[in-house]
Amino acid sequence: MNVDSPKLTALDLSTSPRRAVLEGAGLLVLLGPGAIAASYMLARHAQATQPGSAAALTALILIVGAAFMAKWLIAERLHPHARLGLGNVLTFTRASGIAVMAGLLLTPVSGLGWVLVGLAGVVLALDGADGWAARRAGLQSAFGARLDMESDVAFSLTLAALAVAMGQVGLWFMALGLLRPAFVLGGRIWPALAAPLPDARWRKIMAGVQMAGQVLLIAPLLAPPYSTALGAAILLATMASFSVDLVWLTRRATRS
Repeated sequence: MNVDSPKLTALDLSTSPRRAVLEGAGLLVLLGPGAIAASYMLARHAQATQPGSAAALTALILIVGAAFMAKWLIAERLHPHARLGLGNVLTFTRASGIAVMAGLLLTPVSGLGWVLVGLAGVVLALDGADGWAARRAGLQSAFGARLDMESDVAFSLTLAALAVAMGQVGLWFMALGLLRPAFVLGGRIWPALAAPLPDARWRKIMAGVQMAGQVLLIAPLLAPPYSTALGAAILLATMASFSVDLVWLTRRATRS
């Protein structure tokens, strides 16, 4: 998303919505320790030999994520509202859940069973609630859209890695989580691909179906070759949706 904004230093909050920044910092202080503790306890439940490694990875992911959030809030000023809003609170919570799941990649994840599925299901449900909450409160922003998009990418990539780690699919399935980063990189190389896409309900439905399919993929219900077939179907369907957008952007560029 291209947003031209004046740059501020990390300490210059004189023209930035201070309350939103402080709310974001406070939320991270509350959510961070809880996510790290959850990662540690779930790693112990999975009988990991070093549960602290999962907690450390979760902490590292949270620190990196917090740095990007601070950049978008303070330096790029993508959130013009005085309040952070419930929508962003839900997205922050979802991002913390994703960090917990990513930390569990350092554990025997197959031993978590339905506990992991339940965590992924809660994260997926929050994805459907945050946008609704932001629209209802009239607090939509470029910050919220950016945070939501990056959280979707992280969720898809983490679930793909978990499915591979559990032996549900092969390493080829990691391509699913890399589709969006590759699309963004393509836009940097060829600016025509970075043009805004028209809002389309089918794209949102496709994203929801993809992530729901990924949650199903880590459930103890399926095993190869059925899980492999489901993974292949999810990957092919997602590639097809990206192809539709690529064709639209390419035709738009050639007409202009």
